[in-house]
Amino acid sequence: MIRFPKYRNKRVSHAGYSFASKLEAKLFDFLKFREIEGTISDIQNQDHVYLTDARICYIPDFKFYCKITNAWAWAEAKGFETDSWKIKKKLWKYYGPGKLEIYKGSEKRLMLHEEIQPRSSNHDDSASA
Repeated sequence: MIRFPKYRNKRVSHAGYSFASKLEAKLFDFLKFREIEGTISDIQNQDHVYLTDARICYIPDFKFYCKITNAWAWAEAKGFETDSWKIKKKLWKYYGPGKLEIYKGSEKRLMLHEEIQPRSSNHDDSASA
C-alpha cells in the first residue's frame, strides 16, 4: 500500500534543513534574501508560541527579528488551511506575541497573503519558548 502525505506535500531537504514542503523552503529562501538585504536577522525554524493562558501551542514555520520595527515577527507558509489552523489564526489576532506574516502560492510564486498584528500590544517574548 502506497502512503501519501496527508495534504500531498512533499518533504524537501534544502540549504541543510528539512522542510515540510517546497513552499516552506521557498519562504526560507525569501527570508534569507531579506537577511542578506539587511532588513531582518536571526531567522529561527519552528518556534513554539503559546497562545492564551491555557498555553495552546502553535508552531509557526519561522521566527525572525525585524530591524525596521525592532521587534520579533513570525512567518508561516500556508498551502492548506485546516480547521486547527483557522482557530490558531484567530487566537493569534488576540494573543500573538507579534506580527505574523502568512505566505501562500507555490515554490515558483510566493506571495504575502496576509499580515496579522495582534490587537493586544502588552505581549513580549516571554510568550514564546
